[in-house]
Amino acid sequence: MLSTLTTSVLVVLVVIAAASDLRTRRIPNLLTVGGFVLALALRAPLGGSALADGFLGAGAALLLGVPLFAMRALGGGDVKLLAAVGAFAGWSGLLPTLAAIGIMGGVLGLVEAVRRGVLRQVLANTGRLALSLATFARYGVRTDLRSPAAITVPYGVAIAAGAIVGRLL
Repeated sequence: MLSTLTTSVLVVLVVIAAASDLRTRRIPNLLTVGGFVLALALRAPLGGSALADGFLGAGAALLLGVPLFAMRALGGGDVKLLAAVGAFAGWSGLLPTLAAIGIMGGVLGLVEAVRRGVLRQVLANTGRLALSLATFARYGVRTDLRSPAAITVPYGVAIAAGAIVGRLL
C-alpha cells in the first residue's frame, strides 16, 4: 500500500514539475523542497533504515547535481528536483533512476536538436565540451546554459520521465 502511495505521489510531483518546466522554464521550490519533505515523511513510518536510505539518495543526487549546476549544465530547479527524486528512490534505487534520467535527457536533447535543425551544431558542442572536461578546460570550449550557442531543454521533463521509469525498474 505504501509503495503504491509513494509511487503515486512521486508521479504527481514530477508530472507537475515537468509541466511547470515546459511552461515557464522554472521548477518552483514548493514542488522540489515539498517533494523532498514528502518523500522522507512517506519513508518515516518504515523506520530508520528507510529514512536513511532516502537521505542517502537525496544526498547522492545533490552530489551529482551541484557540480553540474556550478558548470551551468543544469538549472537550480533541476538539481533540487533531482534531490527530491533521490529521496523517493533512496540510495538503493538511485542508480537505475539516474540512468533512466540520463537516457531520457539524451533523447530529449536529440529530439530538440533535430526539431530545431541544429543537430550538427549540438554534436560539435558536445565534442568540444567533452574535450574541455577531459582536459580540465585546457582544450575545447566550455558551453554553458548562458552561451548563445547553447541548445537548452526543459530538463525537468527528462527528470520526470526518468524518475517514473526508474521507479518501475
